[in-house]
Amino acid sequence: MFGHFLFGLKSNYYSLLITHYSLLITHYLLLITHYSLLITSICLTVVKAE
Repeated sequence: MFGHFLFGLKSNYYSLLITHYSLLITHYLLLITHYSLLITSICLTVVKAE
């Protein structure tokens, strides 16, 4: 009974960890996308200005 409870806790912990890391990865991907779009728009502005 207690072992089963511990196993449930452990699997719950791992699923939380996985969720946490996938959210982190998503966050960084969004950041990278944001900055690459920013850089692209700056480059386009510079090219248009010349």
